[in-house]
Amino acid sequence: MTEFTPDQIEDFKEAFGLFDRIGDSQVAYNQVADIMRALGQNPTNKDVVKILGNPTADDMANKRLNFDAFLPMLKEVDALPKGTYDDYVEGLRVFDKEGNGTVMGAELRIVLATLGKFRSA
Repeated sequence: MTEFTPDQIEDFKEAFGLFDRIGDSQVAYNQVADIMRALGQNPTNKDVVKILGNPTADDMANKRLNFDAFLPMLKEVDALPKGTYDDYVEGLRVFDKEGNGTVMGAELRIVLATLGKFRSA
């Protein structure tokens, strides 16, 4: 797993604190994915639920965790495989209707906007 520097950990802790709405140095389970994304990660909701131990919907809304419990979860997400440049290019080929290495910007915007609506589901 990735080891974070002390400076990174301090930055993560500060960002974590911004999500603490009660002031008890903890955040709700349902905020964990948002915090990870705010810190530059891109976990799927499925990854986050797995890392949290498959909590119930009630647990997601009501259980809370502190930064010391969150940091190992962030390390786990950071260690997940990331897409490569070639993966992204291959994904864009679907939209290259003429096979000339270009895609229509308008079409791509529509698809990305649509995917964004489904991502948080």
